[in-house]
Amino acid sequence: MKNTIKIYFLFASVIVASCHSQDQKFVDLTKISNDFDVSEFYKNKVKQTNETIATDPKSVGKEKALELLNNAFFVKDTLGYFKTDGRLPTDLSLEPTNDWMVRNKEPTEIFGYGYKTVAHDPEKDTLAIFNTISFPKMDMVEDRKGNLTYLEVGKTSKTIHDFNKIKEYLSKNAKKITVDDNDSNAFYCEDQSFYYFLSKREGEEEEVSYDSQGSRKAKSINVIEINLAMFEKSYIKKMESLQIYSPGNQFWKKQ
Repeated sequence: MKNTIKIYFLFASVIVASCHSQDQKFVDLTKISNDFDVSEFYKNKVKQTNETIATDPKSVGKEKALELLNNAFFVKDTLGYFKTDGRLPTDLSLEPTNDWMVRNKEPTEIFGYGYKTVAHDPEKDTLAIFNTISFPKMDMVEDRKGNLTYLEVGKTSKTIHDFNKIKEYLSKNAKKITVDDNDSNAFYCEDQSFYYFLSKREGEEEEVSYDSQGSRKAKSINVIEINLAMFEKSYIKKMESLQIYSPGNQFWKKQ
């Protein structure tokens, strides 16, 4: 009887873990590894986007249509190696097959698949967290074997706090490195598994509010655009050895 109960709970645990994986809403980037199941994470998200796009607004009514459009949108694309024909310093580059520069070309080889956030709500959406800082958009790329190769997250923040908290974590848990980049707002580092690129850009954004009479008021506020990219080390090594112009190529020239 005891063995039967143990088997039952083990089976139930497997089911719960599987469901959690399929419905996972966001990922903790401080714990991620190259065996992260990228396609599984985005599968339902891409499926929902495709279903929304295919939905006739007249068939669901205005209220439901607006509800569907409030969801984040995701796309999946194939990435391959393309001849650069002299426009870049290498013979081949890694590009999405739908990029306008290569759309009418055939890749010399398929590299893998990319998943991109094309629409999101910066206030309510969370796809990733890094040291408790949330990101509403995230792009990921996997190779043909399904291994995570690189990712990029971004957000707009109204204070420098978010950027500093991310940089503080990286300074403590990764080794700072120098690469061929003169951007004073960029921070480069590495740990055992990944190269990291953290950057910020200051700008302005219009903040809109309404008074008690319903009159619209707008004012400009200072914001900080934060971007964090993570590149799996074996991916960088492969791109360097094959001399493929690709995201993260600045790590080839680290000093």
